Amino acid sequence: MKTDEALARFLKKWEELGKSPSTRRIYRGYLRHFADGSPELPLHTETIEAYLKHRKETPGHRGYHFKCLQAFYSYLEMYEGIKSPIPKGIMGRPSKRGQSARSNNIAGGKVVRGGASVLTCISTSTTGLIQKYISFKKAEEVSKRTIEEYHGKLGAFANYFPTLPISPDEIAEFLSQLKCDPITKWDYRKHIVSFYHFLERRNIIPIITPTFPRVKVPRKVRPVLSEEQVESLFKQAESFQDKVILTLFIDSKIRASELITLTREHVSQDHIIVSGKTGERTVPISPLTYTMLTKLAPAGPLFMLEGRPMRREYLRIHLRELMEAAGITGKKLGPHILRHSASVFHIMHGGDLMGLKEELGHTTLRMTEIYAQLAINQVKQRHQETNVIGHILDRLQPQTEVPEVFKKAFTDGGKNGPNEGTN
Repeated sequence: MKTDEALARFLKKWEELGKSPSTRRIYRGYLRHFADGSPELPLHTETIEAYLKHRKETPGHRGYHFKCLQAFYSYLEMYEGIKSPIPKGIMGRPSKRGQSARSNNIAGGKVVRGGASVLTCISTSTTGLIQKYISFKKAEEVSKRTIEEYHGKLGAFANYFPTLPISPDEIAEFLSQLKCDPITKWDYRKHIVSFYHFLERRNIIPIITPTFPRVKVPRKVRPVLSEEQVESLFKQAESFQDKVILTLFIDSKIRASELITLTREHVSQDHIIVSGKTGERTVPISPLTYTMLTKLAPAGPLFMLEGRPMRREYLRIHLRELMEAAGITGKKLGPHILRHSASVFHIMHGGDLMGLKEELGHTTLRMTEIYAQLAINQVKQRHQETNVIGHILDRLQPQTEVPEVFKKAFTDGGKNGPNEGTN
């Protein structure tokens, strides 16, 4: 068998598995040298050892070269029935925890010294197990967008670990080398934990997730619009469809992806049926929203652009332009800020968290509680209404001399601050 032909099939398979072009370039670069040096596919361990010993590389590069060969022959064994000649042991990069690079050098005529059997590595190929996990998630009818996120996040994990790591220290090493913000790093950890839970439940690996490293995410205040800013946004909307979009977002609090897929058949007099991250759910709407939706289209998709269903990217850009035209500034302008704002309005006007949780389609109440924290203006107003310090000071006045400025601050509802008139 020609090595370059087998290599072409291997790279094509990786493309089918959704590997990024940069990853495929790395494998093509390393394995091209192997194909040039061995036109006929080597099927003996001695040939592979001689090839690796001949390479003039640092231990780190030689280890990565070995991993590429390991993945190549794992593919041949899994999909083409060719027994892998890769020798026992794993030759990886020099440890970052102080281990000497000498332990990765060729010693005693062996490619590596110690390590697990390559057959064990093949049976625990990270890419193969991830494919099983993603297939399981597809069977659960997880959304296409979530599947794409699995491919991206777990694909990077498989690139870093061609063979499945079962040590929390190795997981910590992967997370520490990620060059991204803490929220994205937390997202990586979330998908990795879910993947390992899948393996643990099927007794493929021992239970190790309780010892996984934590990722701290700094608390951020989500931006929301005031009611005055929403009013100015409605004034800026010129077309009827724009007014319907704003009305539906504020009334139903749905996501952008749920709005653009909404059809006339999913609209009833007092509710709509949307399909989101957690499947289909019923969301109540007001009579006004129902009337406006029925005027958009008699059947089929409701939100169209030049005869075709509206795309989410267009909706995001268009709403951002509307907000900027209305004088609203910030980094997170778009459909989701309307969802956040409407949720805060719900709490501010006496709505309960359980009802809001069902409307938003959250899986846990903890996800919904953030909007109670965002309704700080309502908290301030209720504080002024329920504050008893003014009554206490009034009762103490005959006995205790209270500064007039503080007394005035409580009696006029807090409109004038305690420092007013003191300068």
